[in-house]
This record gives sequence, structure tokens and C-alpha cells, in this order.
Amino acid sequence: MAELGSVVWPPVPIRTERLVLRESEARDRAAFIELFASPSVGEYLGGSRPHDELERATPEVPGRRPGLFVIDLDGAMIGMLKFDRREVERPGP
Repeated sequence: MAELGSVVWPPVPIRTERLVLRESEARDRAAFIELFASPSVGEYLGGSRPHDELERATPEVPGRRPGLFVIDLDGAMIGMLKFDRREVERPGP
């Protein structure tokens, strides 16, 4: 997000009855790689990326940016949720 104003990031984890939305951690790296290497996920994101390319390019702690949450189920990343602020002239996917 371009400007968060007085919003503190990262927020405390958001807990529901089944899931937790939290900041990414180093233990999520393999799940991020699998997610972005998946052809079925890539179908909605402009294509998947090769696994070996992701291994080289993915930082030790991926996804550390305002607006990105890891979806955690029982201590394991099962997905991610990203909020982006966009201008009307620049719609997203």
C-alpha cells in the first residue's frame, strides 16, 4: 500500500475459529515457492514460474510487505491474502 498513515504494520495476528491471518515468516518460504510454481495458481496470476527460478529468487522471509497476510491453518501456511491500494487508472488482476 502506498501510504498506511497511522496504521501499524504488521498488525497482530487476526484469529478466527479455524484460521489465523499473520505476517509471513521464514518457515513459510517453501509454501510460497510451491504456491507460485503451481500451474493451477499461475492460471490466475499470469502464469506459474519455474521452481528452480523461485528457489533462487525468493528471499529467506518472503512476503514481508504491508497488505500481505499468510493464511495459517494449524501452524502451516495454506495460502496468502494480499490487499493492494490501486488508482482507478491502474486496475489490478
